Amino acid sequence: MSFNSLKMKVIAALFILFLLVLLNINKFRELNNEVIPVWSQYDAEYYRSAVKEDLLTRIYDFLGPDQLIYRLTKIRIQAPITYLKREIPLLSYYTPEELKEEKNIVYQPDSNGGNVIKLKFDLRQEKRSEQITVEDLARKPLPEINVPSLREQPLIVLYHTHTSETYVDDPRHQDNNGHVLPGQIGNVGKVGLELARILSERYQFKVVHTTTVHDQVYSRSYYNSRKTVKELVNKYQKIDLLLDIHRDGIKVATRDTVTTVINGKKVAKVMIVVTNGRFDFAHLELDDHHQEWQRNLSFAQELAALMDKMYPGFLHRVEIRDTTYNQDLHPHALLLEIGDYRNTTEEAMRAAELVANVIAALFGHG
Repeated sequence: MSFNSLKMKVIAALFILFLLVLLNINKFRELNNEVIPVWSQYDAEYYRSAVKEDLLTRIYDFLGPDQLIYRLTKIRIQAPITYLKREIPLLSYYTPEELKEEKNIVYQPDSNGGNVIKLKFDLRQEKRSEQITVEDLARKPLPEINVPSLREQPLIVLYHTHTSETYVDDPRHQDNNGHVLPGQIGNVGKVGLELARILSERYQFKVVHTTTVHDQVYSRSYYNSRKTVKELVNKYQKIDLLLDIHRDGIKVATRDTVTTVINGKKVAKVMIVVTNGRFDFAHLELDDHHQEWQRNLSFAQELAALMDKMYPGFLHRVEIRDTTYNQDLHPHALLLEIGDYRNTTEEAMRAAELVANVIAALFGHG
């Protein structure tokens, strides 16, 4: 191949690349931030796509007792139910009845204090991290926020961007990051259902909970959940709290670091995540995006301080991430990590009950 021929091919390739970039820029502008990147450096680290680990860490990950036993037997030491998988192969395919189908549930308390559940709408769809400790919260005064105190029926909306997240005792097939198969609803959905149930039945809150699957293709999770959140915000104009319920995936952790004991029972710890709308990790400057993020932070700080007061040791931390996670769509939108994939579903369900008690207290119903 002659030098001139190679030169022409390189120029052609660069021209095509330029056109593609131009088209994407135009698409970005036309969609009004609909396709802004939503992964943070934290997400990249979680999925180990941009992490340089030392050799000892990689060896431990591969040869650690728990991981080695799981690779050889598919049994998780912390989850006795997985012992039965070898004896009952179909157990790996069992999905709890409440998680078999996507549901959009409205919990509407009636005038007699009862609970009416209505299926009313359909939403189906085609690190830099800064940590805030409990001590930090105690040291500086909390900014004033507009919490609708003593509202008769606050409206809470719950959804799951990563619907496939589950816990260690889920007997279904899981990937290395604790997710059930794409398209399935992990046990994080059960935790959302429990939180919704308690808020509705115990405290007579109006609650909307959706288990719409957003992560059939993981890289489009937040793109899909953003559509859901926009529909929810448009449909319900007076939302008091909008929570994206996850479970964490701390890379280096033990059960002791993700679990605490409250009232004599083991409970999964909770982390509150707030986003600041910055995209430094992607080398983007979107100065006009999520400018009022500190309103979300103020609300998170109020929730965190109350959580630590009611249940010392329950709050893992408050963390600020350079991304958006849909929090620009509502001033009281937060992301809650209820437990870690090393926790059991029961521990996470207990945590959901405590979270419900804290939310109720925040709105003057505790």
